[in-house]
Amino acid sequence: MKKIPVVLTLLILIVTCGSYALGQAQSESSVNNIRRQYAAINKRSSRFKKVKKELAGFSLEGGQLIAYLDGPAVVKLVATHYGEMGRASEEYYYSNGKLIFVFEKVSHYNKPMSAKVVHTMESRYYFDNDQLIRLIDENGKQLDPSSEEFRSKQKELLETSNLFVAGARSKNPTIEK
Repeated sequence: MKKIPVVLTLLILIVTCGSYALGQAQSESSVNNIRRQYAAINKRSSRFKKVKKELAGFSLEGGQLIAYLDGPAVVKLVATHYGEMGRASEEYYYSNGKLIFVFEKVSHYNKPMSAKVVHTMESRYYFDNDQLIRLIDENGKQLDPSSEEFRSKQKELLETSNLFVAGARSKNPTIEK
């Protein structure tokens, strides 16, 4: 009789581990697919129509957005934000009208309004069907999807993406926060 609880516990453990492994494999497959799409978009970027917009209210020293359009579809957005002690860039990538990837790069200057970069941080965000599936922070670590920072970043990036896409399609030369 004592064997039944042990066997049942082992069975539950095996099923749980198997489900986790399957989820990890599916996530890894999605991330690899996103990486292929990212590479394909960048390879073809010279063929896309470019639309430039000014960014107001996103940083103290202003900024610019460049939208890459494949026909009417936005496939890539590059937002550059300028500050006194550095600059930040965000690249947003799209497939079938959906955000699939965001690459953030923050560069810090050695002194105010300099061009000499002394430190750079990069973060990567992978999306599948408007859900953040992987977040790799500036230290190269994956954040836990159940963390508040993970959920908060998902919301922030989707909102900014929607604002930038609408602004890129707008007749207005400036996108305001």
